[in-house]
Amino acid sequence: MLNGTHVRIRTIKEADIEVYSELVNDIDSQGEFLPATLISDTKLRAQYAENGFISDTLERYLIINTSDEIVGLIWAFKSVPYFDAIEVGYQIFDHKNRGKGYMTEALMMFHRYIFESKQVNRIELRIATENTSSERVALNVGFSLEGTNREAAFSKGKLHDMNIFAMLRREWVANKI
Repeated sequence: MLNGTHVRIRTIKEADIEVYSELVNDIDSQGEFLPATLISDTKLRAQYAENGFISDTLERYLIINTSDEIVGLIWAFKSVPYFDAIEVGYQIFDHKNRGKGYMTEALMMFHRYIFESKQVNRIELRIATENTSSERVALNVGFSLEGTNREAAFSKGKLHDMNIFAMLRREWVANKI
């Protein structure tokens, strides 16, 4: 478990699956930038039984606030096979929990965890150019904007340009961000 001041990051437990299923299948909470996808309870339970949502290619963790409420999800995966990089995605489920600094604190803890536990040179974030809140999180944590992939992601009936943010291991070491 990763512990912060206002949030902690922990593995998903079997007892969480019912609530987790409701949260990840709430299309409104996915916002306008994450792809609208529904996943069955059966598939979620099968994935959990296989690896507890932690494998060599994808890891998913819950973000919990000080009231022990599940407020979000953070995940890491290998997106480009030949890059020495891990991509991170994140989501705060309920709109009432957005803008409270939960994700900034969670991303700060999570990227430190990745650099301390994995041999990887880059952590990348891909954020829709219109998603200014998520871009603020990336910049507050110390990620650098590297460029834009035009019309790279489809969500809610629209193509989105995606900004690429990254942090290199040497930048993290120099700043211990």
